[in-house]
Amino acid sequence: MSMSRNLSAVQWPPFVAVPAERVIDGSPETSTAVLHSDAGAEFGFWQCTPGSFASTRDGYSEFVYIVSGAGEIVGDDGVVFPLVPGETVYLADGWRGRWVVRETVTKSYAIDYSA
Repeated sequence: MSMSRNLSAVQWPPFVAVPAERVIDGSPETSTAVLHSDAGAEFGFWQCTPGSFASTRDGYSEFVYIVSGAGEIVGDDGVVFPLVPGETVYLADGWRGRWVVRETVTKSYAIDYSA
């Protein structure tokens, strides 16, 4: 199966609040437009409004391409990834840290559930 989707054609679902137990600062909300999902993989687009929240990758890995916005991803290991347009990030299975979003972030993502 092949697929192509331009970001301008995405029909975004409503934003939902990040669960309170994960929020560190602010009131971040997310919207996820899943373009494909099966037992082994998922890909799509994701947006997040300003704020910071804890995040983990348990049982899967994720490749991220930042389309727009500003902030950083901070791993519990101290590694910091900037959230700026054009940045790519790979979060391996078992990764733990936090997202710090200063300007609404839009990312393209691909998740591998076979990790």
